[in-house]
Amino acid sequence: MAFEDVEEAIDKLWNPVKVGDNVEGNVYEIKKDNWGNDRVVLDLGDDEEGNLMTTTLPAHAHLKRFIPRLEVGDYIRVELLKLIEPTPEQLEQQPDRSPARIYKVQKDPDRKIDYGE
Repeated sequence: MAFEDVEEAIDKLWNPVKVGDNVEGNVYEIKKDNWGNDRVVLDLGDDEEGNLMTTTLPAHAHLKRFIPRLEVGDYIRVELLKLIEPTPEQLEQQPDRSPARIYKVQKDPDRKIDYGE
């Protein structure tokens, strides 16, 4: 029996690393992750074969504050505005602590779509 290639998963986690990184698409769903956090899944459109491409936004504290104002179907743009480095005291308690991320989230009402039931 021969091996077949395994395609990588289309649903990926968007993880901005530098100020200005952004992503946009329609809110496909808002779902709970394994730790009980609400997460936004964005519809990025279809690939060449017609498969839906999605990405899941991170569960960063600042980003989660926007979720109550989002609805399925909203077309949004999410941009990383600022990285706040941890203080020396925070690093002393948690040496591998990442910078806090500050976001800007915008909606385009004209591009909202209805996914139906």
